Amino acid sequence: MKRYSLTREVLRIAWPMLISELTDSLYSVADTYFVSKVGTIALAAVGVGSYLSWLFFAVVALFSIGVLVYVAQSYGAGAVREARGALGESLIYGTLVASAVSIVMYFIAPQALSIITGPNPELIDVAAKYFRVRILGLPVLAAAIMMDSVVRAVGATKLSMIAMVSSALLNVALDPILIFGLFGAPQLGVAGAALATVISIIYIIPVEMYFLKRLSLMPAPALRPKYVVKVVRVGLPAAAERLVFTVGNNAYIAFISRCGNVALAAHQVGVTLESFTYMPAFAFSIAASVLVGQKIGSGNVDDGKRMGAEAAKIATLLMAVSGVAVALGSRYLVAPFSPNDDVAQLAAIYLVLAGLSEPGLGVAMTLGGAIRGGGNTLVPLFINASGLYLFRVLPAAFLVSVMGVVGAWLAMFVDVYLRGLIFFIVYRKLFERLIRKLV
Repeated sequence: MKRYSLTREVLRIAWPMLISELTDSLYSVADTYFVSKVGTIALAAVGVGSYLSWLFFAVVALFSIGVLVYVAQSYGAGAVREARGALGESLIYGTLVASAVSIVMYFIAPQALSIITGPNPELIDVAAKYFRVRILGLPVLAAAIMMDSVVRAVGATKLSMIAMVSSALLNVALDPILIFGLFGAPQLGVAGAALATVISIIYIIPVEMYFLKRLSLMPAPALRPKYVVKVVRVGLPAAAERLVFTVGNNAYIAFISRCGNVALAAHQVGVTLESFTYMPAFAFSIAASVLVGQKIGSGNVDDGKRMGAEAAKIATLLMAVSGVAVALGSRYLVAPFSPNDDVAQLAAIYLVLAGLSEPGLGVAMTLGGAIRGGGNTLVPLFINASGLYLFRVLPAAFLVSVMGVVGAWLAMFVDVYLRGLIFFIVYRKLFERLIRKLV
């Protein structure tokens, strides 16, 4: 394929997902903005509750990433029946697993949160109110993301964009109503922020079902695990990667929480605003998975490799520009989200470091997505897991005691560039040896 054709194809798939991911940032931005009006403890609690919630999103990844890769390759091979069967079986088993996890975690929420926060009863109490609502929505999230993965896998990313943008806007509208008790609604505080998110995810399901019907990809449920075994086989390393990565991030946030509630609140503000620069990496990572998966499914390995490389180039350029812009405007960006000047000053430092690290993150995430689309989810697991612990978590444990919370953020900066370099070398030298045709 010519370079112009490659770029056009990548952008055709990626731009709706780029809008979807940027809009998805509105979930956390809205939560952070409105909760910041409640106070520093509430803001820190949402940060802790969010990190713990992400730990259990590995259950979603177990099925959704497997579905994405399997359906992309099925679509490339013209095997629609297999795609429908994979989705149907995954919806049954995925929601059952997610339901079991959500029930268990609801009851042990305070104990789990205390591992992150240490002995901080007030923070744990508020964080538990947020986390318990979010974790009860895990089965709904699993179903919604699996259905959206199929829509994306066949290249209908504009439809996915419609579902995600409208859901995010619903969350923005519901946040102030449920947090502050507007229009006669109960005043729920941080639990209201979590409930708004869960309701907006429930809304996605009928929308995605309508799109699947339009695409002739309605799920074909079956209790006999014919396709879901293949889905889980692909998704298991990706879920393990998400789990290991999130455990590492929870260890990382535990070091930050030891620096105090102000540092934790500043980190939450910074991460939320940074999402506008790192969400494009998710979009291009998924685009790379879809395009590489379709090419591998059709037997065209060379075009698949070129697709992944082109997606990485575009993502890195976009994230470099947006990252520098965020770094330069950091002091102005954090002001509306910070409950006081101490939080604002620290959050601005975070944004400078995070913004300048975005090119490395773009390379790592996009090329990791391309390798997954080729049917290999073990290599991204190994690179991301080892990189996170060796380059971020362990250095942060030492640097926090020397430099405070800024030391942890410096470890993050180094981590993303080293992982980006490793992914670049592996992709360029070993791609043809790593791919696996699934259909």
